[in-house]
Amino acid sequence: MKIFVMTIRCLAVLTALCLNNQVCLAGEQTKQENTTRKAKVHNLSPIAPKASEAFKRQNDDLKKLMLQLYQCNQKDLLKSTKVSAEELVQWVFEGPFGWKFEAIRRMQSVDALSLSFNEQYQGDRILPLITGLHTMLVSAYGGENEFKFTKTISPKHLYDAAHNIEMTRFKLINPSNDVHHFNANCTSEQINEIETTFTNIIKRTNQYVQSIDHAGSMRESIVSVDYSSADFIKMPY
Repeated sequence: MKIFVMTIRCLAVLTALCLNNQVCLAGEQTKQENTTRKAKVHNLSPIAPKASEAFKRQNDDLKKLMLQLYQCNQKDLLKSTKVSAEELVQWVFEGPFGWKFEAIRRMQSVDALSLSFNEQYQGDRILPLITGLHTMLVSAYGGENEFKFTKTISPKHLYDAAHNIEMTRFKLINPSNDVHHFNANCTSEQINEIETTFTNIIKRTNQYVQSIDHAGSMRESIVSVDYSSADFIKMPY
């Protein structure tokens, strides 16, 4: 009887050891597989999200930026409408106009951006500024419009768009360049919020350049803008 009990105990111990060993082996194998997977991922270029998904985040920030600018530039708002800033933003982004507004002579992309800083222009400067940024980014992300993205994306077009957005930010925020008083009535907190929104848009654009530029041709070009000589880069639309 004692021999039988001892035999059962030995078998139980052996079984436990065997099971523990299998668990250990399985755990080690999983760890090795994870390490290998991470190494493979590390050597691959980042996977780019769909252009439509990437642009949606940009579009959300453009809406935020337009509202932020109108909140401390009521005179510009009144040049376009008598409704609230929120209502105008909705009208601009969701209206049936295809971003071709008669008030700014149907201008888009860099042409609209340039109009917003034109000393001779007396209209609402925020409308052409947002129109220019929006239509320029749609084109850079390979879109026919903000809902349909079918064109091949050029890393250079995205980089040029990031450059133009940075130039717009600089012209708006830098007091010495604020000849049109975009921020004359903005509090320091509002200016910081506007700058943060611009920074997010620029960063997101540069990240998308890197995610699709597998050859690395543009990575050395994503650098700070030389404000003393830089201007808007002309882009197709």
